[in-house]
Amino acid sequence: MRVVIELRRNEVAEVILNQLYKHTQMQASFGIILLAIHQNQPKLFNLKDLLHSFIRHRQEVVRRRSLFELKKAEARAHILEGLKKALDHIEEVIATIRASKTPKEAKERLMDRFELSELSGPGHPGYEAQRLTNLEQRKIVEEYEETIKLINR
Repeated sequence: MRVVIELRRNEVAEVILNQLYKHTQMQASFGIILLAIHQNQPKLFNLKDLLHSFIRHRQEVVRRRSLFELKKAEARAHILEGLKKALDHIEEVIATIRASKTPKEAKERLMDRFELSELSGPGHPGYEAQRLTNLEQRKIVEEYEETIKLINR
């Protein structure tokens, strides 16, 4: 293995080298065993292969995390889309809820009338009726637009 240290023009290389010898373990040698579990099997690695495997592992972790966050954002956007539809037709939503005898019936009518899915319709934990108030309408629209931008990124 080789380590290269680049110095500024006015630095004296011998002084830096002596300081490295004095303040670090550069002159010490030690043995290491690069034994690791790779694909459920113990494997003896050299340094290059170990670093390569670690980088592949980190890439996989980042890919999975990004996929998870994308699915989470898409689910949230789906809920916000349902809320946005309810906001656009608030009077009709209120009339439908008042005309229904049970909450289940109201949910079914709203889902049929506004083409809402099980996730974006009423009864879902993210679907709060109080969010349909005048103060929350702008927040819903802004959050929906931000979520769509995040998904498209």
